[in-house]
Amino acid sequence: MTAPTALRLRARPRDLMLVDLDCFYVSVERARDPSLRGRPVIVGGLPHERGVVASASYEARAHGVHAGMPLAQAARLCPRDRTAFLHGDHEAYLRASHDVLAVLEGFTPQVEPLSLDEALLDLAGCERHHVSWLAAAAAVHAAVREATGLDVSIGIGGTRAVARIALAMAKPGGVLEVRRGEEAAFLADLPLRFLPGAGGRTRQALERFNVRTIGDLGAIPEEVLEATFGRTGITLSRRARGLDAELDAHTVGERTAKRPTISRETSLARDTNDPRVVDGMLSYLAQRACSTLRERGLRARSVSVRLRYADFQSTAMRRRLPSTDLCDEDVLAAVRALWPQCWQRRVKIRLVGVALHGLERREERQLDLLASVDGERHLDDAVDRIRERHGFGSVVRGRAIGLLKKVPASARGFRLSTPSCSR
Repeated sequence: MTAPTALRLRARPRDLMLVDLDCFYVSVERARDPSLRGRPVIVGGLPHERGVVASASYEARAHGVHAGMPLAQAARLCPRDRTAFLHGDHEAYLRASHDVLAVLEGFTPQVEPLSLDEALLDLAGCERHHVSWLAAAAAVHAAVREATGLDVSIGIGGTRAVARIALAMAKPGGVLEVRRGEEAAFLADLPLRFLPGAGGRTRQALERFNVRTIGDLGAIPEEVLEATFGRTGITLSRRARGLDAELDAHTVGERTAKRPTISRETSLARDTNDPRVVDGMLSYLAQRACSTLRERGLRARSVSVRLRYADFQSTAMRRRLPSTDLCDEDVLAAVRALWPQCWQRRVKIRLVGVALHGLERREERQLDLLASVDGERHLDDAVDRIRERHGFGSVVRGRAIGLLKKVPASARGFRLSTPSCSR
């Protein structure tokens, strides 16, 4: 049987360094307030407020707290007299993330931000500057800590998947390198849960065939996994053998079929069946997402709206955008059309969210010469400049105006119950 055509890519050997900021939001808060060190710290809101945990310190995790847990439940698990609950400061996290990226770019020009607290470095061409990659990791540790006061964990490997597994095993605050050629031995005895892409259902299916380790999976012929799981099976097979078909033929920073997203979501202060509140909040979140999109010099191919009902069931819808050369109004119009279609049950809404998908660099796509250039884009740029100088909340646009006097606000914007800080 011939190899699947999708895998006829020969990736050049590489060394990748995956850098993760430990307990990022908590670490930023501790850098600003050292009295929080050694205590359980939970970022996301106060115990009596609606919302979920955005980040928890290792001391809080020892009590069973994890991200996504309701704040009230976290408060019951942690000792009240020692635990600090914080709302969080998105602007401070953005600044810290940018500062760390600036440090990392001093080690290699090929740095790909994966989220606010994580970045991938391609070390190609840096061999002469470091005695070893472990020495390079030590230098990254020291430079990040000196510049920001934050600690990092680092995983080093020849593929993204291997580097990510190494990173998971290096936490907290450690470094683990898997040298090229040693991937199979490193992966062999690890449980399947360590393998990126092997979710709960996939693991259950594999365990029925007594496949319990990454080594077990790597021993299965690739064509068997493809026949069972489709393209996912191909990816899992290659990752289990220390390869990464869909990404490793590309340099860091380039994008393939699966593109990242920029998302903004929040739990509402109280469940609501008021369409004006839902409409206004989605408009506000969409504007924040669009502002981040422009800040990063990106375009988006589509937008989605997510709603969660009071009974915790969720629904989402997605729409392709008319052009990647967007202004806010293009996205807001799509959001206005989507959310009424999502809200199909007579149940109050608990959480709302907006996500921009299919991101690409502005220079990656040729502009449509027939597209009209109107005042909307100039307006967006002008509003961005005002918000950059005076805070996002200095200008309230569109249907988000309906939130005024209903949602507490400051110069930074509306005070949300669980603001999303994803990139």
